[in-house]
Formats: sequence, C-alpha cells, structure tokens
Amino acid sequence: MSSTLLRESRSPSYWDSAYWHGVSSMPLGPEERQLLRSSTGVREGQFVVDVGCGRGTLAAIMAFWGARVLGLDFSEVAIAAARSTFEVEDLHFDVYDVNADSGHRLIQPGSVDLITCRHVLPYLDRERFIVDVRRWLKPTTGTLHITTAVRERTPPEQADCGVTLAEIGSLGDGWAHAERYPVVNGRAVEGIVLRGPQR
Repeated sequence: MSSTLLRESRSPSYWDSAYWHGVSSMPLGPEERQLLRSSTGVREGQFVVDVGCGRGTLAAIMAFWGARVLGLDFSEVAIAAARSTFEVEDLHFDVYDVNADSGHRLIQPGSVDLITCRHVLPYLDRERFIVDVRRWLKPTTGTLHITTAVRERTPPEQADCGVTLAEIGSLGDGWAHAERYPVVNGRAVEGIVLRGPQR
C-alpha cells in the first residue's frame, strides 16, 4: 500500500465515501462466528468493544449472545447504518476515531472483557491502538481478538487489506497468552487471540 493511500485509508472521509458507495466487509458466516465465540469465551454480561464495527453486524451478533456491546467506527456513515439496522438491548454504536481520539466516555480503564477488531488492523495506527487496548482491557482476563487477512496468502490485488506473517507474529509480544487459528481454508485469514495484557 502506498504511503499516500495508507494515510487516506486511515481517515474518516475515506471510509464515509466507501460506505456511501456500497463497500461491504467480508461475509461473517456461521463457522467464523463459532470460532470467534469459542476462542474468546464471550458470554452473557461481558462488556465488549468492537473496534472498526462498520455497519455493525459483528457487534449485533455478540449482543444477541448476551454481551453488552459498544461498536466504534470513525465513519459517521457506517455508524448511522448500524444504528438504523440494529436495535438490540445493550448494543450501542458511536463515532470514534481510534487513530486520533484520546478516550471514550463509556470506556473506563480496566473495564473491558473483550475487544474485537475484524479486518481493520491495516487501517489503524497499530502502536496507538495496542496502547489503548491494554488500557481498556481487564488486566488479567481481558482479551483482544483480531481477524485479519494474511498478506503472503492473499491475492496480490487484495494484499493491502492484510498484514504480514511477521507482523502477526509480533502481535503476541507483551501478552500472557497468544493463540492463532485459521478462519478460512488455506489460512488466508487468521484469527488472533491475545489474552492478559502485560502492563
């Protein structure tokens, strides 16, 4: 990804335009849902934050499972679509720029059980994101779940939507537990589970 395109894809206006023009995320099938649920242990009553929630599908699924879910995205267009599509108890959506905003009024330090990040890691300021995640999660049991395409296993025209194997490997640094699993055949998409942020 060129440095210019990378800067553009990290801006709300880029994604507002994309959502206006009908961009859609990868379908969230039943197998992926089950893998995420079993690998994270998400359950009723937990506080979950879905970072880069887009139109809100994953956030709504976790709310149907009984979690209290906050979906965050820096695209006002995406958040408006999520709010108009899903009206579920204990499910809230809010405009929030993980790359620029300093904190969210509904997230207290050490209060979050699970943070999910599905197919948005390449568009985030990764160092800043991880610092926020460590601050938000419960210190010993808090879990970060990342779903991402693997650049080396992705067709060239889609490679910019993924991260490298080396980058994936380094994500586990500073966590008590790190685990990876294939989301689709051929390991083109992986789930990464990081638990117990080390401060």
